[in-house]
Amino acid sequence: MLENLGNMMDLVKKIQANVDQTQEQLKSERVESNSGDVIKIAMNGQQEVLSIELNPKYLSAENAALLQDLLVATINNTLAKSREINQQAMSKLAGDLNLPKIPGLF
Repeated sequence: MLENLGNMMDLVKKIQANVDQTQEQLKSERVESNSGDVIKIAMNGQQEVLSIELNPKYLSAENAALLQDLLVATINNTLAKSREINQQAMSKLAGDLNLPKIPGLF
């Protein structure tokens, strides 16, 4: 029984090392979205915003509502891309480790 526990602990350590490595890779991944030449947003694979660029020629009180709408849409688009690469990485990790398909886990 203790031998099985040792094997289980080795497996847990291997999984943790692979998860850590995947998380580091996702941190270095970069996805971008833009709304024409108005807004450009960059995010990493862990859904952290890296940059937001606004074209200064559109910064005026008259454009405030448009900029707000474009900002929300561009952030959501970038977030969807980031989530997609995160999900792909986690699915690959689960496959590499021969983990069973557990809904919501990866």
